[in-house]
Amino acid sequence: MLKYPKKPLITERTPSDKIYQAALSLGLSELQAKLVANRLTEADFSHDNMLEELQKIVFPKLQYLQHPEQLKNAKQAAELIADAVESDGKIVLATDYDTDGVTSAWVATRALIDYFGVSPERIEHMIGERKEGYGITEEVVNRILAIDGTIDLVISADQGSSDEPRIKRLADAGIKVCVTDHHQMTTEGAPASAACTVNPQQTGCNYDKTVAGCFVIFLVMGQTRAELIRRQVIPESTPSLKDLTQNIALGTVADSVSLKSVNNRAIVQAGLAAINQFTHPAWQALQKMNDNQGQPFNAEYLGFQVATRINAASRVSDVTTAFKFLNAPNLEQATPLLAQLDQDNLDRRSQQEGMLKQARETAEALYHENKFTLSIRMTGNAGIQGIIASRIGEQYGVPTIAMTDLEDGYLAGSGRGIVSNIDLREAFQTMAERHAGLFKSMGGHKGAAGCMIPIEKFDIFSTLFEETIQEQLNHTVPTPTIETDGQLAGWQLTPSLIQELNLLEPYGREWPKPLFSGFFEIQDLRPVGQTKTHLSFKLRSDDHQIISAIFFNAKPNAEAPDGFSIGENVECAYQPSLNTFYGKTSLQLKVVAMNPL
Repeated sequence: MLKYPKKPLITERTPSDKIYQAALSLGLSELQAKLVANRLTEADFSHDNMLEELQKIVFPKLQYLQHPEQLKNAKQAAELIADAVESDGKIVLATDYDTDGVTSAWVATRALIDYFGVSPERIEHMIGERKEGYGITEEVVNRILAIDGTIDLVISADQGSSDEPRIKRLADAGIKVCVTDHHQMTTEGAPASAACTVNPQQTGCNYDKTVAGCFVIFLVMGQTRAELIRRQVIPESTPSLKDLTQNIALGTVADSVSLKSVNNRAIVQAGLAAINQFTHPAWQALQKMNDNQGQPFNAEYLGFQVATRINAASRVSDVTTAFKFLNAPNLEQATPLLAQLDQDNLDRRSQQEGMLKQARETAEALYHENKFTLSIRMTGNAGIQGIIASRIGEQYGVPTIAMTDLEDGYLAGSGRGIVSNIDLREAFQTMAERHAGLFKSMGGHKGAAGCMIPIEKFDIFSTLFEETIQEQLNHTVPTPTIETDGQLAGWQLTPSLIQELNLLEPYGREWPKPLFSGFFEIQDLRPVGQTKTHLSFKLRSDDHQIISAIFFNAKPNAEAPDGFSIGENVECAYQPSLNTFYGKTSLQLKVVAMNPL
C-alpha cells in the first residue's frame, strides 16, 4: 500500500438545497440532482435565472456557447489572419507541445487548409520541445528566423502571453506575431510587441476565463471565416468549423480546464458526438486499438487513453508524431502512427517508474508533519516530471514541484497544486517578484504550472515556494482530503447505475466524475496486473451485497505487503465502473482510497 504520511480524510460534499430543487425540476433523478448540487454553488450563477443557466450546464449544446465577439481582439486577430490568407508568404503556427498545443496546431492547420484554401506549403509548424521549456523560447525564435522566404504572420496558440522578449526579437525582424492563448498574463499585461493578443485572461476581456488554448484558436478561426466571407475570399456556403470540435474536446479535457463551464461542457459534448461517428482516421485507429469495452468514447477515455499517448510523444520521442497522427488522411497512415504513440507511452511508463523511485525517496526524506510543499530534484526525462509531481503530491497531499536537470545549467520543473485553494501561477509570480532572476521561464494555470530555473537557484526556489504556499494557506498545514458524493446502498451498485451517471457527462475538473464512499468487509484480495501492484477485491457491503473492486497502484512494487487482509473492515472512496469479461458486463468499483477501520 502506498505510504501516506497522513491518513486521507474521506469526507462528503454538502449539496446546495436550492440547486438540488432546481435540478429536480429539470427532470433529474434524486441521485443526479444531488450530484449536480454537489458540484455547483449559488455563486456559480450570474443572475437570478438559475434554472436557465443550470439547464445550459446539465444539458450542454453548442447553441449555448458565449459569442466570440466577447473575446477581446478576436476580430482584430481575424483581420490579421485574413490578410495573411490573402497574401502568399509563410504562415507560421507556433504552438505548445502538450495535447492542448498539438490540438491547437491541428485546429489552425485544418481551418487554414480545409476551410480557407491556404496551400499546405505556406504553413510552417513550430511545435515546441519539452526540453526547451514552455512558450515561444529562444530556440523557437531562432527556428522561425531561419525560415526561407517572407513570413506574413506568426500565430501562437496555447502560448505567447509571457513571451514579450522573444516576440520583440521577431517584431524587430519585421515579423508580425498574433498571440492566441489562455494562460494567465504577466503583471505587465499583453506582450507589447505582439501585433495582437487574444487571451480571455487579459484586462477588459469578458470571455470565459476557463477555456483551453485550442478553444481560443477555434474561436479566432471562426471569426476569420466570417471575415474572409465578408471580403468574398471564400463563399458564404463555406461550412462552419463545427467538425473541428472533436479535437477541441480532446485538448480541453487534456488541459484539465473547468468542466462546469457552459462553454467547455458544450464544446466537449459536441466533440464527443463527432468523435463517436468515427469518420476521421485517427478515431478509427483508436477504436481498433481500444474500443472502450464497446461503450461510447467519453471524456475519461479522452484523458486516459488518448491524451496520455499524445503527451507521450513529446515526453519520450517526437511531438510531431502526435500531430501527424491527428492529421492522418486515412486509416492506413493513422495506424502505424498510433502504434508509435503507444510505444512512446510504454517507454514513458518504463522511465516513469525509475523516476518515481527517486522522487519517493526524496519526498520521504523531505516530508514532515509541518511541511507545506515538496520540491523534488531528479535526473531523467524532463517530459515525465508533471506525472511525478501529481503522484507524489497526491500521496503526500501537498503542492509539489518535480524538477529535472537539463544538463545545460538549468532545471525544468512541473508543479501540481493538489490543494484546491492553491494558485501555482500566482505563487510563481510572487516568487519572481521576491527574487529577480529566479525564473528563466514560467507559465501555466492555477492547478498546474511549469518553469525553468538556473540550477544554482534550486534551494532558493524551494524556500520561496514553501513560504509562498504557507501564505496562500494562511499557515494552516494541508491535509490529504478526498471529497465524495456520499454513500450508496449495495442494491444501487448495478450496471444501470452507470447509465444514470452518464447522463451528467462530460466529467472533468470542477465537474468531477462521481465518487462515493462506503464501508465494506474484505472477502477476498489478490495482487493483479503485469506489475502485481494493483489489488483486486471482493467486498461485502452493509446489506450483504458482494461487489468486485480494483485498487490501481495500491502497492509501490510487487514485493511490498498488500496492506490489507481478508475479513478486515475498511472505508473506501470509489468510482463505479463497468467491467466486461468474457462477454459479461458487471459493475466494478475503482477504489481511490481505502482506510482500515
